[in-house]
Amino acid sequence: MKKEEIPQRPDDLLELIQQIKENYIEPEQKRKRGKPRKYLGLSLLLVAVVAVVMKMFKSSELHRLLKKDEQLRKEMGFEKLPHRTTIERRLKSLLTEAEQQVNAFGQQIIKEVKPERGEPLASAIDGRMYAAQGPKWHKRDREQGRVPPELRNVDRESSWSKSGYRGWVQGYRLLLQGLVFPYPVPIFAAWRPNDEGESTIVAKALAEGTLRFWSSFRPNR
Repeated sequence: MKKEEIPQRPDDLLELIQQIKENYIEPEQKRKRGKPRKYLGLSLLLVAVVAVVMKMFKSSELHRLLKKDEQLRKEMGFEKLPHRTTIERRLKSLLTEAEQQVNAFGQQIIKEVKPERGEPLASAIDGRMYAAQGPKWHKRDREQGRVPPELRNVDRESSWSKSGYRGWVQGYRLLLQGLVFPYPVPIFAAWRPNDEGESTIVAKALAEGTLRFWSSFRPNR
């Protein structure tokens, strides 16, 4: 059997990890009952970053990489190698923490940005559909909660929606708010199933206070 090769780590990956660690904002979370988490949210967030940079989206691939690369593993805060199933489980529950980092860092940027007098103050919100990996799970089967036996690795959390230029897409929707002026940087992000419309996401985020309009951050003159 041919041994699977692990892609070589990019030279600047450790520098990227260090930058993320320096700018990480500890989320405000209510203390939950039970045994505390063994691995920090920051460490799992760094696993997600490595997955994107290395284009490794399977927990088994990430586990092999961390097992092989001790320096990378320690930079990510893992004194011991997490089990493959732990990586898979924690990555699936990472969405809220990832959104919190984008949003919290966005608020920090807003507080520090000092536009020059006369510069416009503006942000923009837009969404984009992303197709889910794996086979298509069609409406009738979804409504019956049935996965045809010929389908493998169906993404049950994805959903269908239609756009005017892409047609029907089974997947997810990324909603992003970014400053337009004075600097083009993201300040809010939300990742949702495709059937949740952009106006619904915005209204809910406004009600929760996680999204605010740039005009409300107008600096003192």
